Amino acid sequence: MKPPFSPSPAKPVVAVVGATGDLGTRLTGTFLSDELRTRLSGFVLIARRHKASTQRWAERGAEIRIIEEDAYDENDLVMALDGIDVLINAISMAGAQLRDNIARTLPKTAVKLYFPSEFGVDHTLHDFDVPEWDGKKQHYNLTKNMVKDTDVQVCRLFNGLFLHSGIGPWYGFHTSKDVYQAVGSLDQVISYTDIGDIARVLCILAERRMRGEKLPEQLRIAGTHASFRQIAQVMTAAGAGDIDLKSVELEGFRRRALGRQYEDRGPIVCLRFIMGDGRADYRLKDAGGLGNDNHVVNPGQKHFVWKTIQDLAIETNGRPNGNA
Repeated sequence: MKPPFSPSPAKPVVAVVGATGDLGTRLTGTFLSDELRTRLSGFVLIARRHKASTQRWAERGAEIRIIEEDAYDENDLVMALDGIDVLINAISMAGAQLRDNIARTLPKTAVKLYFPSEFGVDHTLHDFDVPEWDGKKQHYNLTKNMVKDTDVQVCRLFNGLFLHSGIGPWYGFHTSKDVYQAVGSLDQVISYTDIGDIARVLCILAERRMRGEKLPEQLRIAGTHASFRQIAQVMTAAGAGDIDLKSVELEGFRRRALGRQYEDRGPIVCLRFIMGDGRADYRLKDAGGLGNDNHVVNPGQKHFVWKTIQDLAIETNGRPNGNA
């Protein structure tokens, strides 16, 4: 058992809703680590159902609150959010109804800072429709409308691709076959962020809100940047062996992807051409990217050192998601 939290008015009580999914689990693990837990007054895990992981988190000091989505009652949700300063929404598209119910409940709570369920590419840059991203836009608009006359601050965090899953066959990195296939140029840079680093950024922003600071409504961060060619070089140096680099024509791939029926247009296939057309390049504009707010949350890596492609390569001997 971990020691209990030490409550303090200066330290936030943080909650993650959707904490049993992949994103929520990784965020929770970092918040409950020795590194961050001393900076919190408490940590609450909100989930739609019990899983084996919830007991594990309870043993590490998390308070577990279960919300039955099918039996939703507004008073239940108000009670589930009681005492929470900072709410992080990690609910997937499957929980869209609960996600929106949370937005409607926020004005009746003491939540000071809300992070909507973004944590991906900046879809506000896109000129096409995808159901999952459209749902995120609608949720953000609903949230902003609900909290417009309250003290709740809302901050959207865009972080490119997740580092742990962003180099896998679903994005063209066929590690098991030693083949990388880009859509478009092999030299187009892509941005990635480790979920542990996302949790560190969320913690920094939570602390700033507790100090009464006004936070940006939107931030674009990235822990590391590399092209298909650069990633292949790094992975080879870490033990992957020779990687065969290939590419497919960008515009044809984009046309075929967007030619799908709206309901069949998933984010992964669209991410393939977004990675190729530069809309997942979150370097500074001076470096050729779309812009980056790392300096807002971690200037000069003052608070922590971002995890890089090189770090991932060393951890995996150059073969991330090699069994996928």
